[in-house]
Amino acid sequence: MAETQAAPPVRVAPSGKVYRQIFDAEVQLVKSYDKAKEKPRATPTSGLLPLVHEGRATTGTGILTARQKTWIEGMPNDSTIENPVLYRKAVNLISDRSKEPESLTAAREVRGLEDVVVAEKTGSDIIERIAESRRQRHESALEDMHQELGVISTETEPKIANLGETLMGYLEQNDQEIDELLSRISADDMLIDFSLQQLRDLWVMVASQSSVRRDRIHQLDTELQKVEDSRMDQISEVLKSYAKTLEQIAHLMAPDVQRRMEKEAMEINQSVLANKRAYADLFARLMTADVEREKKQHLQWLDRVGDWRELNTKRTIEQFREFMQSAPVVQPPGADQVLEHLLTEQKAQAQKRMDLLNSIKDMKPPSSTKTSVYEWYNALSTVNEQIDQLHVQYMGKLHGEYEKVCQECLTEIEKYRELLITRGICGQERSLQVINEHFLPLVGERQRAFEDKLEAMDKALEELSEESANQLKSLFKFAQGGAHIWDVHEIGLAKQERALQEKLEACRHGHDATNQDREANLDIVMDHMRQDSTEEALQNSLQQALSMLNVIKEGYELFHGQQVEIVQGYPSMVTEELTNYDSALCRFFGVDRNPSGPSKTTTKSPRKKRGDTTARSVSSMSTSSFVSTKVSGTSPLPAVIHEVLTTKKGTSFYVLTEAGEHGIPPEADATSEPVFLTESETKEDLPAYIENVKLFKSLFVELKKHMRMEFLNHLEEWTGQAVERAKSVVAAKCEELNSELDLRLHLHSPRAKRIEMDVHNVRAAELVMHQERVSRHCKGITTALNELKSRFTDLNSEHNWMFEQFREHIENMEHIFINATKSAKLVSLTNSLQTELEKFMDTIRVSLRQFRGFLDDTLATLRESNARFRMSFKLFSDGGNFSPEEIEEYRKKLERMANKIDSAEGFVMADLEGMEARRLEQATEVVNKFEDRFKNHLMDLIFIEKVTRWFTNTQVKIKSEVQESNTQSQTLHNHLNRLERRIDAVEKPNPDKEQLTPQQLVDYMAEVMETVHDRSQYLNCLKESAPPPEPVPAPAPAPTGRVGFVDGALVQPGKGGKQVAEDASIGVIKNILKTQKVQAEGTDMDAEDDKTTAARAVYGDERQRTGLRSVATSRPPTSSSIATSLKKSGRATLTRGDTTLSMMSAGGGTQQVKRLSGRRGSKSKIEKRVTVFGEGPYELTHFLGIVRKILSDALEGLFTIGEVYYKQKGNRTPTRPENIQSNMDDFADIVVGKLQSYQQQADEYHNACLQEFRQQLTRLEELVADVPPLVVSELLQSHLESAGGARARIEADFSQRVTGWDTEKQTHENDLRPTLGHPQKAGELKTLCDREDARNLEQLRGIQDNNQSLQDCVSQHAQSFVEDLSKTGEKLLLLYDNLLTIDDVQTGRIDIEKFPTTTLIRKKQAGIDLNDHEYRPTLPRGSNTWPGIPADDMVLQKPQEIKPVTKSGKKAAAEKKSKTKQVQKPKTTAAVSTAKTTLGHSSTVEARDKAYQDYLNKFKLSLSSIADQKEAQLTSETRWTENWTTSVQKVKDLY
Repeated sequence: MAETQAAPPVRVAPSGKVYRQIFDAEVQLVKSYDKAKEKPRATPTSGLLPLVHEGRATTGTGILTARQKTWIEGMPNDSTIENPVLYRKAVNLISDRSKEPESLTAAREVRGLEDVVVAEKTGSDIIERIAESRRQRHESALEDMHQELGVISTETEPKIANLGETLMGYLEQNDQEIDELLSRISADDMLIDFSLQQLRDLWVMVASQSSVRRDRIHQLDTELQKVEDSRMDQISEVLKSYAKTLEQIAHLMAPDVQRRMEKEAMEINQSVLANKRAYADLFARLMTADVEREKKQHLQWLDRVGDWRELNTKRTIEQFREFMQSAPVVQPPGADQVLEHLLTEQKAQAQKRMDLLNSIKDMKPPSSTKTSVYEWYNALSTVNEQIDQLHVQYMGKLHGEYEKVCQECLTEIEKYRELLITRGICGQERSLQVINEHFLPLVGERQRAFEDKLEAMDKALEELSEESANQLKSLFKFAQGGAHIWDVHEIGLAKQERALQEKLEACRHGHDATNQDREANLDIVMDHMRQDSTEEALQNSLQQALSMLNVIKEGYELFHGQQVEIVQGYPSMVTEELTNYDSALCRFFGVDRNPSGPSKTTTKSPRKKRGDTTARSVSSMSTSSFVSTKVSGTSPLPAVIHEVLTTKKGTSFYVLTEAGEHGIPPEADATSEPVFLTESETKEDLPAYIENVKLFKSLFVELKKHMRMEFLNHLEEWTGQAVERAKSVVAAKCEELNSELDLRLHLHSPRAKRIEMDVHNVRAAELVMHQERVSRHCKGITTALNELKSRFTDLNSEHNWMFEQFREHIENMEHIFINATKSAKLVSLTNSLQTELEKFMDTIRVSLRQFRGFLDDTLATLRESNARFRMSFKLFSDGGNFSPEEIEEYRKKLERMANKIDSAEGFVMADLEGMEARRLEQATEVVNKFEDRFKNHLMDLIFIEKVTRWFTNTQVKIKSEVQESNTQSQTLHNHLNRLERRIDAVEKPNPDKEQLTPQQLVDYMAEVMETVHDRSQYLNCLKESAPPPEPVPAPAPAPTGRVGFVDGALVQPGKGGKQVAEDASIGVIKNILKTQKVQAEGTDMDAEDDKTTAARAVYGDERQRTGLRSVATSRPPTSSSIATSLKKSGRATLTRGDTTLSMMSAGGGTQQVKRLSGRRGSKSKIEKRVTVFGEGPYELTHFLGIVRKILSDALEGLFTIGEVYYKQKGNRTPTRPENIQSNMDDFADIVVGKLQSYQQQADEYHNACLQEFRQQLTRLEELVADVPPLVVSELLQSHLESAGGARARIEADFSQRVTGWDTEKQTHENDLRPTLGHPQKAGELKTLCDREDARNLEQLRGIQDNNQSLQDCVSQHAQSFVEDLSKTGEKLLLLYDNLLTIDDVQTGRIDIEKFPTTTLIRKKQAGIDLNDHEYRPTLPRGSNTWPGIPADDMVLQKPQEIKPVTKSGKKAAAEKKSKTKQVQKPKTTAAVSTAKTTLGHSSTVEARDKAYQDYLNKFKLSLSSIADQKEAQLTSETRWTENWTTSVQKVKDLY
């Protein structure tokens, strides 16, 4: 097949008309060359420079290629590895043949022709006989095929009949088995023995039969499908076999045979589809009948399960009644145990409280304070509260026990409930109803009995707690009253002691005031002594201080006598306070020392009056209210003596008959027998838990009597102790006062000696030290000034020696000038002179600066020291030790030293100011004399180096442009490789490849296009003058399109039908603007002196204007002839620091040449040579323009420096004739020849770049054609996923609604009980039917709404896809308009390609001119208009309202319909007009149309599935409605 496609078909020709031998030889040559073509061809190498070097990323890190690495790493006998020897032979063979001349090749081909030509027979009817034979065999084959198809059908039909009979026999046998299973639960006595699980197992057995029956039905359907598939396979094999046979017979063409076989297959497929529809209908009928049978049997089973539940519910209620009457529920054993524990705890707490009550018997002064009484009462209250808490705690425990019993009852109820639910007797709601009606009322009655018992017990304990609290509070008030009297007594004693202390403090305060005045006067005298400035004043101050010390000693002795007299009056004050305490205590306890009572003594003794006042104060503090009643002198009740109390010391106290609220009642002294009889009677009636914690009144009376006796005994003991204590205080205080006087006198005695030693003698030593310090300071300043003057003299001597050394060094540099061979050395010599001068002056300046710094520092130090010493003289008021007279004397001496420092500074500065100027004048004179010795030698050397630098700079600039071009080419090559890799990564994604989206690929493609455009601008290879191809007339845009590209502003004709971008006037305007820009920039360039600045002016500024990057010249740009010649011609580096290129500016050179030519008046040879590279301005945006600019600037610069040099040289002979021409013309010829060689090399390099750029454009166009299918495919996939997700969400929402409707169905089905058929429940039945009708209507509406939502969703997404697809197509088409193709760039100089002989033969056979080497595009170029895509194929038409149509209206409707068909036209999106036609445009349109067709197919499938789904839902709901209606009617028929 390959040979047939490669060469034209060979036909048999009559002999005598064609040279058979020549023809056969040509055929043989074609075949041999086709075989040679299939072998790998080696690319012939040319002498030109490879335009782009492969980087490290392509060639790897070694020197071997990938093919050579494969040879090295392969095994010796591996057949899959290429043989390098054979490869080399093939390459050499192809290379040798390509170098052979055409004559040798033609001779070898002629020698291969055959020598003998065999003539062929003429005239034959073989074709007609072959055709007839083929027709007969064709018809026979068709008959055989029909017979085989009939045999297949005859064999298949008996199999189908046998399958049906087998299934029907099995279904009859299975019905009998199911009836036997349901007969087991027909009777009630048999039903009661079943459990729910057994009933369910019974139904499972019945249901399992249903699954088996359905499996058999499914098996029947599967078998039928297999039979049908087997028949289809046999038919398919027959058709394939006969199709091959008919094709081999070849009576008809292969397409005709295929169409005939497709027609036969179509007829067979229609028969098969009819059979499958019949099978599906049979399957549906069998499944429906089986479902109805299963539903009927399930309803029968449910009725028997309900009867079983009612019997078991009644049995459970009777069991719970028996449980509630049991003993553990009526009398809980846990409650009895709690009461026993309560009695035990009560006894322990009661004993603890009794111990606290007995502890009050030991409470007597001084321990009976209010604080101790409060602590005792708090402890007693705490115990009482603990008892209350104990009661509360155990009441809670009793409540918990009873609650526990109730909870156990509830637990038992829960167990019965779980039993009902677990066994399946009742459901959740029914079990709750049974418990609420029968179980919970029994538990409530028992709980009320427990609560009544607990309430009575709680009330008795609360009354007992309140009574105990009142009794304890009364006892606390009584104890608090006695403690308060003792506290008042202690406070009185403290007041007396404080009064004694106040008298002593008052006496001490008066003495301290007087003594403080005396000490102040003494301090004044001491201050005067401390600041005296003479010995006489010091002695007078000392005598005054000693006399004042004697007066202070006499004041100490007088103060001691006054304090002793005050202390001796303290005992009488204590005795008076004891009398008041005795009176108050007797009144509180209701006793008196006299038998006549307090009424007789209240008006006689002032002490009794004070006692009344104390008692009233006790009453006012709320200690006891009965005290005020007893002590009142105007009480109307008589005080009768009731009892006589005797203390331990024998003192008698008489008890009065009156008592207060918290006192000791009179009846407490009577016989206590009746009280105890009453108590015993009460104890017998109280419960045990009350008896254990009750407190009786007799206990509190006994405690109060004991407390009263303790206070009276303490009163007798305390009176003697207090008097003895007062006397001991007086003795101790007097001893303290004596010790204080001795201490004062001891401290006062040494003060006179300290005043003389510490003040008088110290001040005398300070006066002597001040005088010596001032003398030492003045001597130090004088010494420093003398040293400064001697150092200035040494500085002058050092400067004279340095000048002599500088003179000798300059004279020694003369031999360097004589031996210099380069201007750099001379310039460096000149610079070194200035450097040496600067070094010498820097040394002088440094020494002067150092001395000046030393002078300033020294004088500043002296002045600062003098000022600081003066500031150190501080008065006593400022914290110093100088008097004003001393400071005034020393200040005058320091002022004289400051004047001496100023005079020394003036002497030195007068000589220092003119020293630097004198040294500079001397050194400059020596340098100027040395510079006058050379001139012409330096000028010749500078000229030679200027010319050399111009050539070197020109080479470097051209190399930089070559490197820039290579960098652009390499960048474009890398972009193409990366684009290819990214296309492959998007088309065949893999984790090892780069991950990116098609949109990112499109963005990157635009970036590559921009790079290509920049490259074309840099090479200046666009065809601007070529006329564009004639635009194809575009059809009118669709009326529904959003954008009209035909009538818009994107394509507007220019002059002569040209587009705006191709109009020649636009190019002229651009050239004018660029010329003006270059001229404006050229006039602003200034001439600079140094070499680096000149290079920036010519090279760096041009880079900035053209926007090109500067590339380092360290990397060799290419290995071409241009690069090689540039590297050999001179140095490629620039030196810094040269200041001799003062006229290298291009602008300056041009102006200089113009000035020279203007003076001559005629066009000279130099003017002609200046324009050898064309006249400016030059295009600085492309390679050749930049090179011409560089060469022109170099030429002008070289001519300028040549003109200046030869003018300055004059007629003298050059110092170096071997390097410098004698006149300007010779110099100009050499310069022009050198620069023209540079231009020729640059032009050859530009042509090579152009050919490489054309290859890159061809590759780019092929690559970008693969992008549109990826973008459109991704868009299609995203829209399909979006549409599928939206549809899934709608279906999920609808599924939830269907679940709710199914739940309502199940509820209505469960509520449809047989009892509803009774006439009395007709209303309930009607309500249930209404609810079902409402649900049915709601579901039907939901199905319609869901169907409409799905259709709207699909339609909306389809419209969105059409819009996005149209936008994407428009975007890509417009993007490809920016793509440069090989037809948009210039062809350049192309070498004539030598084709092999086979190729030439083929061209000759095809009638192609062998001398035609012009390039022709692969497809028609030029503007084009791409049609849009249909916009209304995926739009759903809203259903029109169906109205009754009469016979008269049918005709009108038909006419309207026909008119609508004639008017309506398919709507499409907007057509897109493009200025080009590329592979990318064609690929975009093809991918867009294919994606649209795919989505249209998906759209139709979606609508079909939605319609099928709706039909299935409506069918299911219809069946349910029919079943419901039937069930309701059956219920009604029961009654």
